Amino acid sequence: MKKWLSILIFLSSYLSHAQKTELGLHVGASTYYGDLAPTVSYNESHPAGGIFLRRNFNNTWALRTELNRYTVSGNDKNFDFNANRNLNFQSHINEAAVVLEFNFLKYGPYVLDKKHTSYVYVGVAGFQFNPQGYLRGTWYDLSDYRTEGVSYSKLAMAIPFGIGYKYMASKKFAFECQLGFRRTFTDYLDDVSTVYPDVQTRFEESGLIGATLTDKSIELNGLPSYKLGYKRGDPNTKDWYMSFTIGCSMRLNTKTKCARFF
Repeated sequence: MKKWLSILIFLSSYLSHAQKTELGLHVGASTYYGDLAPTVSYNESHPAGGIFLRRNFNNTWALRTELNRYTVSGNDKNFDFNANRNLNFQSHINEAAVVLEFNFLKYGPYVLDKKHTSYVYVGVAGFQFNPQGYLRGTWYDLSDYRTEGVSYSKLAMAIPFGIGYKYMASKKFAFECQLGFRRTFTDYLDDVSTVYPDVQTRFEESGLIGATLTDKSIELNGLPSYKLGYKRGDPNTKDWYMSFTIGCSMRLNTKTKCARFF
């Protein structure tokens, strides 16, 4: 009996404050910065989107939890100085994040509140990724071929941060746009980080496909161009992914006893 009473009290409390909660979705584009994109290549942009739940503590601070889906890619052919390396990748990213938002204006749905504001946010995220390489019409899971002779986790953490703008069209609905950045704690988002392994060993262990995915100059020249220990990537710089999205949100309850407060 006490258990059900506790649940009832919790639900009553939550519903009475539901006007502080927003449910929304956003869509846009994502791209990446890393060993296969030393500068952001906008022709490697892909669709992105997600859903979010925002808890407004007051007019200034809010906590947002979100589930996002991004696609990122990179290709040495976009940069003349890396064209001979000939590496490429794509990866789908599934992300869960929690971020804290700061509104520059006293934002809210009621009489004395501002109907629009710019904001900044920062938080923590976990994501799953799977870099794939394109070779002769087929995408291959690069981690299966250990292209640098090492194994790595396809789960990683990131620090999400960014800026945005919100506009409240009514007490119930709002629109927003945001530019977001993810500083990851992995250098294998693109499967490129350190040095070339011995290509002959890769050929013996995983055949011609494994050897070619390791040193894709084989695809251009018929023979490998990079020996054991030659630089393949830069392990001192972690990979990033970025997004620009537009979205809408709905307040789950807009009834309140006082029109000034939440």
